[in-house]
Amino acid sequence: MSLNLDSLRWCGYDASNMSAAEFFKDLFTLTLSQVISVFAGIFIFGLLIHFISHLTFNSLGKAFGTAGTYFIAWLGTPIHELGHTLFCIIFGHKITGIAFFKPEPSTGTLGYVNHQWNKGNPWQVLGNFFIGLGPVILGCLVLFGIFYLMVPNGAEAWDSIIAGVNSIGDDSSLGDYFMVLKDSLFSFIRYLFTAANIATWQFWVFCYLSICVAANIRLSWADIRNSLSGFLYVIVLLLLINIIGLLTGLSRDGFFPFTAYSLSIMYGLLILALIMTVIGFVVIYGVSAIYTRLRYRRLLNPF
Repeated sequence: MSLNLDSLRWCGYDASNMSAAEFFKDLFTLTLSQVISVFAGIFIFGLLIHFISHLTFNSLGKAFGTAGTYFIAWLGTPIHELGHTLFCIIFGHKITGIAFFKPEPSTGTLGYVNHQWNKGNPWQVLGNFFIGLGPVILGCLVLFGIFYLMVPNGAEAWDSIIAGVNSIGDDSSLGDYFMVLKDSLFSFIRYLFTAANIATWQFWVFCYLSICVAANIRLSWADIRNSLSGFLYVIVLLLLINIIGLLTGLSRDGFFPFTAYSLSIMYGLLILALIMTVIGFVVIYGVSAIYTRLRYRRLLNPF
């Protein structure tokens, strides 16, 4: 079964020539496709990153103690908490407590943002969804900035992804989307691990900083619960936007830019975060396992 871009477009849509049942069927299909295309991917990638990051922190903690986790938490944790904070401000939440990096060994907490909101205010409740996802959104943007600035041929890597995105047309199927995502994965790997890059100090700085950031692009269960509390309002917002678009026949892009371009960029960033999280775990577990074996004469279990 393929998903054609025509099913996600409003251009030329004529609501006057169809029954109410057909209208609501198209409204449901359009909204569901948007939710699955965008938000499901964010949660799936977020959970994968969270699981691998958990193994990374476990490896450091078991080998070097709680302080060992600070080796990657000192940078990623402030960015994580800043992601929450920015969306608290945007959606008018009252911040009652904040610590960008304040480790509590007894609880395992590295930082926090406490906030309050009016449950009767739809804008503030909607904000819970984005506040919960804030670390993923900001973390991916910071990671992309580091990648673009520190990797010598970072611009070429990103250009190759954009070229793949531009190859998608109105007759593209769902398989074409996955092809672009696969190409993004191989583009990052191909452009990252070159002999020229490995010979530069910028590459190694990028690797360390990106591992610090990527390891903290993770959704805790508290973040997920907070996001879900505003998810219903996201669906309502999408329904309203889609109703307007279907009734007026205006271009979908004028309301909500769910295009192949924006989706591929989003997934490209998440793929980069996942790649660096995996690389970080492999390197850190390797070092931690060797240290544990030499000092404690036992194998290191990251779980």
